[in-house]
Order: sequence, then C-alpha cells, then structure tokens
Amino acid sequence: MVIKLSEYVSAKEARSFMRALQPELRRDRPRVVVDMSAVKDMDTAALDMLLECMSQVARRDGAVKLAGISPQAATVLELTRMDQIFEMFPTVSEAASSFKVAQMDTLSDEASPQPAVA
Repeated sequence: MVIKLSEYVSAKEARSFMRALQPELRRDRPRVVVDMSAVKDMDTAALDMLLECMSQVARRDGAVKLAGISPQAATVLELTRMDQIFEMFPTVSEAASSFKVAQMDTLSDEASPQPAVA
C-alpha cells in the first residue's frame, strides 16, 4: 500500500492517514510505503502518526518504508532522529521493490539447508 502525504501534515491529515491504513492492517505482514515527496511542513501529530503506523504494522510482522522524502521532511526526520528508525528510499518504486527483495531473501533463507548438529 502506498499512501501519499500532502504538503502540510497536521493532526487532520494524520487521522485521514490512519483511516486509510486500516485495510492494510487487516492483512498479515502489511507493507506500507509513505510517499513524502510533497511534504513541506510536518507537526508533532505527523511524527506521532508515523510512529503509530510503524507500531501497528510491526505488530502484524510488517514494515513501513518512507519514500521520496522532501528536503523539508528530511530535516524534521533528522532533527528528531526518526531517520534512524525508518528505512528510507529515494522513490516510491524503490521502496516498493525493496519488499520484493526482502521477501526473496526470506524465502532463500527458509529454503537453505541447515547444518547438521552432531
């Protein structure tokens, strides 16, 4: 699921975001890409929204990835150190593709024979 944020992310936008997220949260291992390319300003509600999104998705063994991060959003994420907890990608397509790569890695690990224990 890709959710594109608007220019100004406030409490109202955060509520809309969380409503849009609900169908994805019903799935096993939800995959969410947050398109931040248009973001010019974010308040604390936006930061709380991202953390809540990550928390809810993680409970279902999923992942949230940020994409196309505008310079303004990048500054806020760096100042709050949230850039350390989210995977970030230059584009939405790269973020979406990273899910496929991660899935392939998981499948490869599961298919690999385990060494025998003596």
